[in-house]
Amino acid sequence: MQNRLKEDLIRAGCLGRSASRRVETYAQLDARHGVTRPEGSAANKEIRDYAVARMREAGLRVSWDRVGNIFGLRPSTGGDTGTVMVGSHLDSVAGGGMFDGALGVFTALEAVSRLHDAGFENRRPIEVVAFTGEEGSAFRPTLLGSSVLSGALEAETALRKQDDAGRTLREVLTEVGYLGEKDRDLRGVDYYIEPHIEQGPVLAGEGISIGVVEAIAGVTWLTLSVTGEENHAGTTPMAARRDALVAAADIVSLVNREARQMVAQTGLPVVATVGKMEVFPGGINVVPGQVTLGIDIRSTDASAMSRLQQTVVAGIEAVAVQHGVSIDIDAPSVHAPQSLSAEVAAVIERAAGAAGIKSRRLSSGAVHDAQNLARQVKAGMLFVPSVAGISHAPLEWTHWEDVEHGAKVLTETLKILSGGVPEDKS
Repeated sequence: MQNRLKEDLIRAGCLGRSASRRVETYAQLDARHGVTRPEGSAANKEIRDYAVARMREAGLRVSWDRVGNIFGLRPSTGGDTGTVMVGSHLDSVAGGGMFDGALGVFTALEAVSRLHDAGFENRRPIEVVAFTGEEGSAFRPTLLGSSVLSGALEAETALRKQDDAGRTLREVLTEVGYLGEKDRDLRGVDYYIEPHIEQGPVLAGEGISIGVVEAIAGVTWLTLSVTGEENHAGTTPMAARRDALVAAADIVSLVNREARQMVAQTGLPVVATVGKMEVFPGGINVVPGQVTLGIDIRSTDASAMSRLQQTVVAGIEAVAVQHGVSIDIDAPSVHAPQSLSAEVAAVIERAAGAAGIKSRRLSSGAVHDAQNLARQVKAGMLFVPSVAGISHAPLEWTHWEDVEHGAKVLTETLKILSGGVPEDKS
């Protein structure tokens, strides 16, 4: 592959790594040292600055909006006005991998650079984008920047959001120098393409380099607070206990059981996870009095997601009665499932075929900024494989050959969408 893209990803992978060093091969990964770049961190400012510098080196006109979404514009040379937007995000989860998000931004930049190197004249403007706060690791909800760009969330509301330290997004963006003066929206944008790692095992398992995404799963987050009675572990009889953790453990089992049962009985594509739990007071000799936990439910089928949520909530109410505890459920955070553009999927598939690279259709179980943009513009996603299906973890990896295949297919896709090449109807 061309060294320019590889070097961008390696250098970006140093930023926020807990043991800062270059990682060029899978064998150099360390499960103890992931990448952490939440919005407002020094590492997030560093990768923003690096991306902006690289955009300017590529001759793009760089700007950012009021919530810190970064844009790099390559103007059109023809008469077509509808912009082709392409990119992803630069923030990360805590202890994540080096490819999630960053691969999409730098592959987009590489594709545009290759068009420039080849003397290609794009009839539509092409705009590389790096979205703010996709992961929700500092400011919630997830997909924050694209929610504002697509009009699903007001910019002022987003700017008032607080991180765990009580800092607002406005304060953070001001501090790092990315609080823009102007709002942006999707008027004038016709297409959006998001290159991304798959974050699942399908492509790697089948030895296929390119995934053509047809739909993105919806997600519901439920936050529970289980309140029992804190007491002495040695003197409180078992029959007299109102143990919040025992009740929470039953909820964990309930979520797993009901999801598995729904899949087995209906075949619907639904998953559910309890991935976060905090116990108070957390003493080995104290009956827990309070537990907070988070439930994540996902599906590309909105009815399946809703049915499982209703079943889980009913089960939680029964657990509360059984254990003599009270359980509060916060209003869920929801992103609806979203189908992507059939036209864009066909173009990505056609571009892969022209490059002699094998592709297949699939859905995404992870949420992405494309989910928001697809409600207003023709949006598509191009996946490259994740080794062993691992993501959001230090051992996340994509082979350089697959990175290059993604760049080739994206470059050809941008040629077709921005150059006015007629769509293949065969």
